[in-house]
Amino acid sequence: MWFLATFVSVYTLLHLLFYRTVRCLLPAGPGARVLLGLFLLLMILTPIITVMAGYKGYTGLARLAGTVGYWWMGYLILALLCLLAMGLLRLGALPFSPQAWNWRVPVALALGVAFIIAAYAGYAATNVRLKHLTIATAKLPAGVERLTIAQTTDLHLGLPGGLSRLRKTIKLVERAKPDLWIDTGDMWDRPLLDVDQLVAMMRWVHPPLGKFMIAGNHEFYVGLGTSFELSRAAGFTVLDNRGQAAGPLYLAGANDTRSINPEWDAAAMAGSDSRLFTVFLRHRPLFNQEYAAKVDLQLSGHTHGGQMWPAHLITSRIFPFFAGLYHPAQGSLLYTSRGTGTWGPPMRLFSPPEVTLIQLVRAPAKPSR
Repeated sequence: MWFLATFVSVYTLLHLLFYRTVRCLLPAGPGARVLLGLFLLLMILTPIITVMAGYKGYTGLARLAGTVGYWWMGYLILALLCLLAMGLLRLGALPFSPQAWNWRVPVALALGVAFIIAAYAGYAATNVRLKHLTIATAKLPAGVERLTIAQTTDLHLGLPGGLSRLRKTIKLVERAKPDLWIDTGDMWDRPLLDVDQLVAMMRWVHPPLGKFMIAGNHEFYVGLGTSFELSRAAGFTVLDNRGQAAGPLYLAGANDTRSINPEWDAAAMAGSDSRLFTVFLRHRPLFNQEYAAKVDLQLSGHTHGGQMWPAHLITSRIFPFFAGLYHPAQGSLLYTSRGTGTWGPPMRLFSPPEVTLIQLVRAPAKPSR
């Protein structure tokens, strides 16, 4: 409820700002302003309508509301940024202009530029690519020279467009032929459209060492029971605050929390073996220094790499391990993926979606002293 109240409040304020800025383009008379106001009110409500329609089983309405509403959300954000930029240019030019600007022209131009950027960002969100990462380790056993992990995260399946996104993701995973597939949370999202097809598509992917997933925050929104049931039906082993050996690896998975839960981490690491390369799976890029000597690699997501510029300016300050490879402790690595899907606007701007391909290569063991 706190999240919902905050979201609706902020989203309403953005629409009020948009209305006050663009009303200069409307013809005289109250009719056009009333129509624009009703449209904006509907757009404020579409995210809620999407979830509620899906919950009630009105999949057609959920798909329509989700598609229109989330695209509008992205366009609104970009339009406000373009309007802000145009306003700053106008203020800078006023001292040198012989007369005041006609504000209608800059507003119309800003809305047009925002539409072009939105179209590009929508295309960029569909252009999922492989991100390669190579890590040398002495913990691979003799005879195993290379081991490949495919990481997906933040797929947000269940939102409109999930089938197309998953189809491209699976093609990349199958082309890479990984030894195992790991998903680090937010695999599922409401309103849970096309789940039978989504589950069937993932069920046919069989990496030799299996498929594993953990819960992100959106798994809690969907419901852990439902999310885990769908994941298991798709062939994933759910690491629900527990660990499991997978060939020469030990995988430890903790459910999503706003801050580190020591009990959940301890349960996940209870069966760890220092002889095995240990991969800790946590949705948010938070690192537990207590296990720095035991965790060789942590895989995380959640940040979406900001998803749409300039959101990274905020996200990177909330999460220091924002995107990419980090060394949070001596001997430990942490990789935060930009994510494979999108939440909210089906757009990405300067933060391309990825399937991360992590190559563990065998390095000679250091001689003991």
